[in-house]
Amino acid sequence: MIADEFLEKVRRILANHEDINELNENLKQKTGLLEFFTSSNDIEEFKGFITNLKPLSEKTKDLGDFQTPNHLTNKICAHLNNTGFEPNIIIEPTCGTGTFVMSALNYFPALKYIYCIELQREYEWFFKLQLLRQSFEQEINVNIEFHRDNIFTHRFSDRFNQILEKFPRKILILGNPPWITSTELSILDSDNVPSKSNIKGVRGIEALTGKGNFDIAEYIIIQMIQHFQKKQGKIAMLCKTSVIKNIVKDMRKLNLKLNNIESLIIDAKREFNINAEAALFTANFGMNGEKFCTISPLNLPNHPTKKFGWINDKFASNIELYEKYKHFDGHCPFIWRQGVKHDAAKVMVLTSSNKMMLNGLQEEVDVENNLLYPFLKSSDLKAPVIRNTDRKLIVTQRKLNEETDCIAAEYPRLWNYLLSHAEYLDNRKSAIYKKRPRFSIFGIGDYAFKPYKVAISGFYKAPNFSLVFPINDKPAMLDDTCYYLFFDNFQDAFFTWILLNMDFTKEFLSALVFLDSKRPYTKDILMRIQIFKIAESLTYETLNNFYQEHLAGYLEHNFNETDFISYLH
Repeated sequence: MIADEFLEKVRRILANHEDINELNENLKQKTGLLEFFTSSNDIEEFKGFITNLKPLSEKTKDLGDFQTPNHLTNKICAHLNNTGFEPNIIIEPTCGTGTFVMSALNYFPALKYIYCIELQREYEWFFKLQLLRQSFEQEINVNIEFHRDNIFTHRFSDRFNQILEKFPRKILILGNPPWITSTELSILDSDNVPSKSNIKGVRGIEALTGKGNFDIAEYIIIQMIQHFQKKQGKIAMLCKTSVIKNIVKDMRKLNLKLNNIESLIIDAKREFNINAEAALFTANFGMNGEKFCTISPLNLPNHPTKKFGWINDKFASNIELYEKYKHFDGHCPFIWRQGVKHDAAKVMVLTSSNKMMLNGLQEEVDVENNLLYPFLKSSDLKAPVIRNTDRKLIVTQRKLNEETDCIAAEYPRLWNYLLSHAEYLDNRKSAIYKKRPRFSIFGIGDYAFKPYKVAISGFYKAPNFSLVFPINDKPAMLDDTCYYLFFDNFQDAFFTWILLNMDFTKEFLSALVFLDSKRPYTKDILMRIQIFKIAESLTYETLNNFYQEHLAGYLEHNFNETDFISYLH
């Protein structure tokens, strides 16, 4: 809380100076701010702000904008100070209410200059008010340059660029950028969104189906490193751990000159009351070094728990564990496919109920059965063997971009059903459906119609591979949260299923996946499993014993060593 006595002092300062230049000079002497007010309107607005002072608006949290508590900024600055780093310049690209700046003033005695950017007007006034309060408690001998601006379009001032030339090796980029994705900000119609530059170079349909989406914090951190890495210094930013993973993964492609990279874990639930895995990302910039990141608790920074990053041109989530299983890393001999994407579950997915078919709108549906296929979701893949489901998917195409008009003549009841629900199908938001045949789907091809599949959910933490049989003489389809291998031959599917479920396959995967990711298991990860290398590393007896002990209870199947050798060749 800000005391009334302090606010009265501020009012007197404002009342005693009618000239804005004189007032700014007086406030500069107190706070170090080079320009407290830019116009007389600013002065009146600030007066109104302190008169009607109230807690910060909750709406900012909808933008992933969590103001950092003072005890946490103190802990972070104390940690940086303990490492021996003594910055002369601090840059805070999204300074919010300024708690990092206040802590920095207490912990970095060599500090000469602070450069702050903040778009939110409410935060600006809180920040400046905090600076004034701090100036009554301690002398501020640091120049502070503040800009009310959008970090995505901001140009650093000539004055600041001249300061940088004086202190090119003692720069600290500090802060807590918004914890929200570009897509989420767009949905909220926020103006504070970066231009639609594809910073990761994602191509084609991958960009349209989600790979082009990125965290705003990730964008800001990358932009800051790229802008300042011709100098030397340190970056220390609070963010989700998934952001840190992405930065380390992309640092080679983006030519980020980083070394001594650390992820110092915090309790986001306690600090911000949100359910997310988060950490302080720290790294030295300006010189290339190792391409891995050390994970430690912020409370115990000298007690690392593991390392992740690049090793022998391969990216791993646990480098120590990866070393044990790296001989399994390579290129899968089979192609992993993602399930069907349709984005209209209420219309396209039907459920059997009392000998009727119901859609997601709870309407009874009477259509031809020919284009209805058994349909599985991630939740179904908890079972090791799948032989039935009460769900069906309307499959309008057998291959990508196949024309759908023929459905009208061959299956008129189904076509009329699709037409009657066209408002759901024609208005699907994803750009991938634009300029495609009407009622198109994705994740479809000859592979989707193969009888046997070995599938995994992309979402679950523990890797469970399910053997999927044809259901009612039709191949089962999977939704786009699932990945699968496909087979004409049952024996090939059977042995692949056993090998993927073996303990050291799962150990290998645990050295690759990041369990805090929304989708830990992806096609890129699964394509690294060299299934035949796994098979060659064990004896037939080992495979058979594993099957008998762990899987035979779900599926009894007679096989012998000759069958296994035939599978390998």
